[in-house]
Amino acid sequence: MVISDRLQAVKKTRVYEAIVEQLTALILEGEIKPGEKLPSERELCEQFGVGRNSVREATRSLESARLVETKQGEGTFVTAQPEALLPMISEKVSSDAESGIHHLFEARMVLEPQIAALAAERATDAELVMLEDTIQRQHDAIEGGRLGLREDTQFHLGLAEAAKNQFLHHLLSSLLNSLSEMRERSLRRDENVRFRSWEAHQKILDAVSNKDKNRAMAGMIGHLVEIEGSEVEAHLKPDHLAKLEAE
Repeated sequence: MVISDRLQAVKKTRVYEAIVEQLTALILEGEIKPGEKLPSERELCEQFGVGRNSVREATRSLESARLVETKQGEGTFVTAQPEALLPMISEKVSSDAESGIHHLFEARMVLEPQIAALAAERATDAELVMLEDTIQRQHDAIEGGRLGLREDTQFHLGLAEAAKNQFLHHLLSSLLNSLSEMRERSLRRDENVRFRSWEAHQKILDAVSNKDKNRAMAGMIGHLVEIEGSEVEAHLKPDHLAKLEAE
């Protein structure tokens, strides 16, 4: 399959996120189907105009989202789309406590892209207005020196409301509540994280407003890929961080 016409050179600081979004969109649109092999690492580097580290980081993120699988000596293959993984949520959340945080993030990665897709199909005009208002209030809060965490949460739950599935809304509410302290620490650590979250919400809402479920899913996956790293880092104890920096 030739996908080079759809790939664009990446021009942003955290380039792997843009790579994740582009590849995710192609997978969700069915241009790269389950079982098919992605272009080689060298080909992706050339097409995106980035280095190997960015491509490798993007591949790891796609693996975390269960969208691809890398087979030693063979390459990276598309596995399944997010909606096919929905039954795994309960198992991941109830797994052993030592890996609880990772499983919570894994559950968000399975759950929220599908919520965004359903919102793109089902959101009413009134709900779109409410989501736009939430994003504006998030921006105002950040500009005013506040975290915008309440508005951040309201946006994600607002999408779940627009998806018209109370089961998904309940699951997401539980997940966000379980991660609330970590999310707050992440936002306190870095103002840039707050603004990037707001920008990601804008992109997702634009896709939802245009009823583009594949772009909504891709945008949500890209958003979650970024915030997981920030929130996990915020969760680490100071002495652990110091040890990592020393290494």
